[in-house]
Amino acid sequence: MSNVLVVVTRYFGGILLGTGGLVRAYSDATINALNKTEYINKILGYQVKLYIEYDNLEQLKYYANKNKFKIIKLEYLENIESIIEITKEVLNEITNCNSKIPIKILKYDILEEKLIEI
Repeated sequence: MSNVLVVVTRYFGGILLGTGGLVRAYSDATINALNKTEYINKILGYQVKLYIEYDNLEQLKYYANKNKFKIIKLEYLENIESIIEITKEVLNEITNCNSKIPIKILKYDILEEKLIEI
C-alpha cells in the first residue's frame, strides 16, 4: 500500500482507557478499517491512442478482454481511434511488427505514462 493516511477521532476525553487502552483502541480501529478496504492493484503503464481500421474493432475488443486492458474511448472517424490503458509488455506486444496478434494497428501515440489497474 502507498499514500495511506488513517485518522482516528476520539470523542470521549476521559482517561479511563489509559495509554495502553488508547493505543489498542486506535490500532483496532485502523485494522478494522483496513480489513474492510477494497484494494486496487495498479502498475505503471501507458494511456495510448490506437488507430485501427473498422474491421479490426472486434479483434481489439476480444484482445482487450483476453489481456485485461481497458478501452477507455472509441471514436468512429475515417478510422477508429481508440484510447486504451495498457502495460508496457502489452504495448510492446501489440506494436511489434513481428507480433502474432490479429489486429492491424495503423498508428499509435503514447498519450501519457500512468498507474493503471491490473
